[in-house]
Amino acid sequence: MAIPQTNFNPPFNITRASHLVLTAQDLAASRAFYTEVIGLIVSDEDANTLWLRGVEERQHHSLTLKKTASEPACEAIGMHVFDEEDLDKAKSHFDRIGLSSKFIEVPFQNRTLRYSDNMGTVVDLVATMKTQPRSHVAVHTHKGARALRFDHYQVLVPDVIAATKFYCDLGFRISDHLVVEGTDINVGIFLHRKNNPWDIVFLHRAGPQFHHGGYVVESLFDLIRGLDCAGSVGFPECIEHGPGRHGHGHAYYTYLRDPDGHRTELLLNAIQITDRYDEPVACALEANSVGNRWGFPPPKSWFEEATPFAGAKIVAPPMEGDPLTLEKYLSTKSWRRAPTTLRKSA
Repeated sequence: MAIPQTNFNPPFNITRASHLVLTAQDLAASRAFYTEVIGLIVSDEDANTLWLRGVEERQHHSLTLKKTASEPACEAIGMHVFDEEDLDKAKSHFDRIGLSSKFIEVPFQNRTLRYSDNMGTVVDLVATMKTQPRSHVAVHTHKGARALRFDHYQVLVPDVIAATKFYCDLGFRISDHLVVEGTDINVGIFLHRKNNPWDIVFLHRAGPQFHHGGYVVESLFDLIRGLDCAGSVGFPECIEHGPGRHGHGHAYYTYLRDPDGHRTELLLNAIQITDRYDEPVACALEANSVGNRWGFPPPKSWFEEATPFAGAKIVAPPMEGDPLTLEKYLSTKSWRRAPTTLRKSA
């Protein structure tokens, strides 16, 4: 199936993925995880809410955690628009296409427009929020992986083409798309507004469900330091997948689960995609591959577990694939090496 084409004259201007709102049953445990392991900074907090940011972020928060007694959920993903006028243009656009949206009050943010997209994913649009000093040079205060900034989301959806078309109509460009080898079936599509391969990623599964949010770290050492800290401060089992290296985007990565099961990816800077003629790249997925340059395939949990969006109905796709999981790989992989043949030098 052909991938959607980008509308280069969108009705309003989204600039990037910017923030995330999750609920948590134990704020103290979540605070420890995100500050001591991921390395985020607490911008503000009260008895029921935490607002956190990366060490180089000026925006007040890129992650909001709200205390809940219910099952943990994703309340919304957030995106920045260019200016306040774009919020009014977005409201008019959603009204015109019959999509529900409303302005809501959010602490430390100026006007915020909330909508649910065509898959049911809840999205908050904001032009400005309170700013804080950057802390990237205050290295003596850094903890864990010293996460620099929020980068992207991955969302599970039952129809990646329909989800992608919605955002291509809003000006998003496709960097890469994952195609089952020998077919035209797309099972993953990577979209961006800023100049790297992704702001939002859609993966073919039951949804909408929030799969993970990604934070950029400065170096591979910082990524490993975050994992070391996880093992030192009481979160040794939070490491779900990785380290490894993605084939698409070419970034080193690892995935971790917080105390409520929400998933965070730590990754290094990916390739740049700047020019309009840099067209989408199709990445064929072989039967025994997940598209990585190296590293074990993800465990079953990575494919099957995700965070529901609050109030959204989860819909199963017509067909689901049979991905190569870590468990399957380990049960079939032969570890016996073939005899080495040495060649005499001339």
